[in-house]
Amino acid sequence: MNILIFEDSFYGSLSPLSLLRPVYDIVTGIYTNRERLEQFLPSKYKISIHCRNLLLPLTELENRGKKINKIEKEDYIFMNGCVIFDEKYLAWVLKKMKWNSALMNEGKIICAKISKDKLTYLKHKIENKNIDNSLEVKDFDYLELFEDKEIMEKYSVIIFHYPWDIVKHTGKMLNDDLAILSKNKKKKSFQSKASAANLKNILISRSANIFPNVVLDAEDGMIFIDDNSRIEPFTYIKGPAYIGKNVVIKAGAKIYGPCSFGTGCKVTGEISGSIFHSNVNKQHDGFIGNTYACPFVNFGADTVTSNLKNNYSKIRVNFGAEQINTGMQFLGSIVGDHSKFGINTMLNTGTIAGIFANVAGGGFPDKQIDSFAWYILGSQPVKYKLEEALSTAKIVFERRHIEMSKEYEELVREVYKSQ
Repeated sequence: MNILIFEDSFYGSLSPLSLLRPVYDIVTGIYTNRERLEQFLPSKYKISIHCRNLLLPLTELENRGKKINKIEKEDYIFMNGCVIFDEKYLAWVLKKMKWNSALMNEGKIICAKISKDKLTYLKHKIENKNIDNSLEVKDFDYLELFEDKEIMEKYSVIIFHYPWDIVKHTGKMLNDDLAILSKNKKKKSFQSKASAANLKNILISRSANIFPNVVLDAEDGMIFIDDNSRIEPFTYIKGPAYIGKNVVIKAGAKIYGPCSFGTGCKVTGEISGSIFHSNVNKQHDGFIGNTYACPFVNFGADTVTSNLKNNYSKIRVNFGAEQINTGMQFLGSIVGDHSKFGINTMLNTGTIAGIFANVAGGGFPDKQIDSFAWYILGSQPVKYKLEEALSTAKIVFERRHIEMSKEYEELVREVYKSQ
């Protein structure tokens, strides 16, 4: 039996996080939704993936050997890539869910269980490179569609409709992911070598470098420090927190969990309740709170995010042509890949910045910053010249010893045309 992780037609609602990657490859704690599903799935099941045709060349490059946008003559379970499944819920789907049925919730297909004789239409839709091949509810309407709120609640199924939903659930997802990592600590040769509060709740890689005068406080959640990380003196880290591979926490940092820093991040200052996907720079003072930052974001010196309104009301965001009430009291910023903020930038609560935005001049920019915006305070925003944006990105890649693939560059070019 095959498990197919798919993108539905609502992928744009997770912009800017979904502009350069499938929705299931957005980091939602320590892991992506796909990685987390792979942790739970019994090895006898084969995983294949489906993505928008726009993403196909880069996705194929990054997933050699994996079936992408292909349907074999087998039974399939379709899993929506913007949904997080409890391990017990996955077992229910595999063993108890009816064949040729699809579970719906809030207008989305959550999962579908389809026998091979019923796959003809979906096979055509997924493999067709000449159409928008993201899946819609109507693509499943020949199945038995049903809703079951009791099942959703019983198994704590989380759906990400918008990017701030990830920030909202950071605490739960990070704690769950840290529990997964802790189960594998012996296999990964992790040991504790730090004197800190609740030492038994701290896991540190043998290759990590922890300097003197570092305080690790795991009273309220686990702290996991991964391979080749460097924690410089006078740093305070309060769990739950994940410090990823090759991360540098510079001297004097104050980290208040839940926080997750992916591979290659370099950070200091005060950070709370945030996810940095990977290779994010925040190497100077300034407060970042309840924020999601995609790869290669740079926060200049004394850049700060507001994450709480003065009147403590729920935070509204400007998202496309809509103003949406997030229902959240704490929300900083959502920042897309390669966006950069000059010194003394002040980001309002609920700021959404697209990819490759360049913001400078200090003060408060707009709460909605378009992708490829060249935004200098006091001047009218203009569109970033594509060749200049790519040239800077290539320099950033080289500094991290990464080569930009032609597939990645072509994807950026195609997204640029659409903005």
